[in-house]
Amino acid sequence: MSRSGIQALAPHRTPWAYETEPFEMVQGVYYVGNKSVSSHLFDTGEGLLLLDTTYGETAYLLLNSIRKLGFDPMDIRWIVHTHAHIDHFGATRMLTEMTGCTTYMPAADLPFMKSADWTYCETLGIRYEPPYDAYFETDVPVHPGDVFRFGNITMTAYAAPGHTPGTMAYVFELPSGLRAAMHGGTGLNTLTSAYSRVHNLGTAWRDDYRNTLDRLSGLEVDVVLGNHPYQTNTFEKKEARTEGRNPFVDSSEWGRFLSKCRAKFEKMLIDDPT
Repeated sequence: MSRSGIQALAPHRTPWAYETEPFEMVQGVYYVGNKSVSSHLFDTGEGLLLLDTTYGETAYLLLNSIRKLGFDPMDIRWIVHTHAHIDHFGATRMLTEMTGCTTYMPAADLPFMKSADWTYCETLGIRYEPPYDAYFETDVPVHPGDVFRFGNITMTAYAAPGHTPGTMAYVFELPSGLRAAMHGGTGLNTLTSAYSRVHNLGTAWRDDYRNTLDRLSGLEVDVVLGNHPYQTNTFEKKEARTEGRNPFVDSSEWGRFLSKCRAKFEKMLIDDPT
């Protein structure tokens, strides 16, 4: 099993072991996820925006993190999802029942989500079945090119298929003038030949993934947000932060990050041809 597979699947079994302190990355943007799966909180000036919600089993860690930062989870007005995998939307139903917030999910992932095909790591030898009904009705299906205004933050959606059919990349224009972005799914676990055979995908998802990396590389990004913290060295940046230097602000990182993803992908193609 790959390192990323272990990190993606263990939190639902022992969620308490994945607790980590929340922190501000740049002004108004906070890390509230756990040691394995990312969740980001945006203070929009008109309510809170949450990007992905982690597992349902780790929901209490998410709520604790939000409260530790001095925010009230009841002020969550919007939840945006990068893709329809259970480790990124598992806590959403609970949060919507609790807060009445509006949910956003990539439109192309809605059939995938409704099929309950969330067991994205069966090719790693583990099949995850949530012990609760995690499905929720999406309020706003997100399409490529959509632009949304959340308080003082503008978000633009870009198609980034490959990890799932509807995976999105989002760029957030912050009131500070910075542009934060996330590629919503760079994991290769759903791009293996074994996964393709199980789901009769052929090479389509691989082609989509490669094209996505090329297409997104031209975006101007100041702050890279990781879908999982280990993908973008989130905690290492936090530790390296000093009063005069914030490693989260780096306009060259987006290109390096996508190049790294491309190199890993090309290696996978050699090691695991279709």
